[in-house]
Order: sequence, then structure tokens, then C-alpha cells
Amino acid sequence: MYPERGTRADIYLPHLAHNIEVFKDLHDGPIMGVVKADAYGHGLARLTDTLKSCDALAVATIEEALQLRTFIPDKRILLLEGVFNQTELELAIEKQFDVVVHQSYQMALLSNAKYTDATLDVWLKVDTGMHRLGFEWSEYTQVLTQLQQIKMIKTIRLMAHFSQSDQINQSQTKTQINRNKQLMSHGLEYSFANTGAVLNGLACAGEWARVGLGLYGISPLLSHDAADFNLKPVMQLSAKLISIKTTNKGEPVGYGAQFVCPQDMPVGIVGMGYADGYPWSPYHSHVVIRGHHAAVIGRISMDMLAIDLSAVEQPQIGEPVQIWGAEQPVEQVAKDLHTIPYTLVCGITGRVKFHVVDSH
Repeated sequence: MYPERGTRADIYLPHLAHNIEVFKDLHDGPIMGVVKADAYGHGLARLTDTLKSCDALAVATIEEALQLRTFIPDKRILLLEGVFNQTELELAIEKQFDVVVHQSYQMALLSNAKYTDATLDVWLKVDTGMHRLGFEWSEYTQVLTQLQQIKMIKTIRLMAHFSQSDQINQSQTKTQINRNKQLMSHGLEYSFANTGAVLNGLACAGEWARVGLGLYGISPLLSHDAADFNLKPVMQLSAKLISIKTTNKGEPVGYGAQFVCPQDMPVGIVGMGYADGYPWSPYHSHVVIRGHHAAVIGRISMDMLAIDLSAVEQPQIGEPVQIWGAEQPVEQVAKDLHTIPYTLVCGITGRVKFHVVDSH
């Protein structure tokens, strides 16, 4: 029996269903599942049946919305960046997408549209301090009045975005909270909270909470892992040992001789590299093999990474190695590599084989 490279991502649908229920328990209001970027690298098509338990879904682009609509014909779908031209506006009307309005050119598209029986739900995005998308605080009331005069708009909701939802005591966060309260005074439905805001208690009862990273069992809060909130990782990334050798003290391992063995030690080579989505980095993390944490050593190669097998008794070719998952949270890997978990799960490439686990 010959070994295989075994580079795979297992997607646990029961964990996704569990996480949705956790957020429903945490938040007294509708949950909008954010599924942009192919469901944060998890594979949107694999998740759609489970995602139907969300009250709405949100994507970034019209292409993502069109794909999602083929899977879910009767769910509210929000275009987080709105529409960029007349063709996209027509598609949004036809497919009944909700659209965010955050710039004057989008206002012009809506104002100049010549439709007699079309209807559209819009979300007016207000810049309360994030300074990314949204109308300026000083002008949003004028824009709101203009939107209310456009006949084809059926419902207007308000939206803002926390810049530091993980830092509830920051002055910027306090300013945004105060401005959100002023937006609430208009008596319209609204959406201010993201995953971090829900987990940090910043979400308002009744608002549309936009839950992205948390759906997939990952915490955006630097001080907490997802397990602290009873969230379960939806993705487990793994590969297999494809080589084992004993390397002598003083011998280098990998490109550039960046790692030199401090003593005679067993070195394992795992079928996972930066072409699979494990980032090249000057920093190092660990993997888990047979319950033991094994340090990644040397430079990451395109197709492989090296690990210290000293803690593993009689390691075997073909043994599975967990890159991240239940035993090795992706948040920890991200911290070790001085990056964020978003980039890790969104960076998985087409070389990785996905497997759906639909039962416990």
C-alpha cells in the first residue's frame, strides 16, 4: 500500500448548523450570514442547505449573489458593496437582491432608473467612523430624504460598520455606538453589528446582525478563541507525512539553511505548502500529529513543509497531520504566523481536496 499526499479540507456541516444556533442564542434579532469569498474559503455550494437557517445572506459581488440565488431562490440576499452599473442594477431588481447604497454614483443609478413596476430594498450605509464605505455623517440625512423619494424603492434600512468591534472601550468605538443610537432614532430597521460586535455584546436587540467569520467557528477577537463561545470549527485542514528521516545535529533543513538541527532529530515532511494555501512566512507555527504538537521548521516550500517529530513515537509514513482544526485552532496558527485567520481560510487553493462531513 503506497501513501498519498492527503492534502484535504474536511467541512463539517453539523458544526456550521451548531454555530448558527449559537449566534441565534447570543443575539435577539435576525442573523444575516456573510458568505462572500466562497463562504470564506469553505465552499459556498457545500454549505447552502445548512445556511438556509439564517434569516438572510450577504455577499460582496453580483457574481456571488447570482451563484447563491441558484442554490437558494427564496432567501434575502444582500449585495454588501451595492451595484456598480445599470446592468447590475437590472440584475438586482430581476433577482430581488437587496443592495447597499454607499456612494453618490449609486444614488444616481437609482434616481435615473426608469422602472414603473420594479421594487428594490436598499440599505443606506453611513460612515460612522470606519472611513471605508458609506456616506459622510454630515450628509446621510439628505441622502435618506432623497432615497425616500425614489418610487421603486420599497424598503430602506440603515447600515454602519464597526472599525474596532474587538475594542469596546476605544474612543472610536464609543463614537460609533453613539452615532448608531442616533441612526436608530429614524425608526428604520438597521444593521451595525458584525461577528465581533455580537460576541462582545455590542449588538442591539432586533438589529440585523451580520455574522461572517463566526459562522465558520472562528473568533475575530484576539483575546478569545472560538471555543470560548462554544463555536466549532467548520474546516479541518490536514495532509499526510510523505517522508521521515533522522537528521544529524548541525545539519540544515530546507531552503536557505534557515533551520539547523540542535540535536539528532526525526524530521517529517508533510504534503502541504504555500501552493496549497499554507503561507510562506518568516514566522512558524505548529501542526498536530497523533495528538502531539509538532513545530514547523525551516522555510515553507511550494508543496511541502518540514516538522520536528521528536515528540511522536515511531512516526509512520502516511500518518495524517492536522494543520488546523479542532486540535489546532486556526486563530492560533494565525497568531503564530503574524496574520489573521481570514487570510488562512480564504487562501486555500484548488489543489486541496474538499470533503463534506454531514453527520456527527
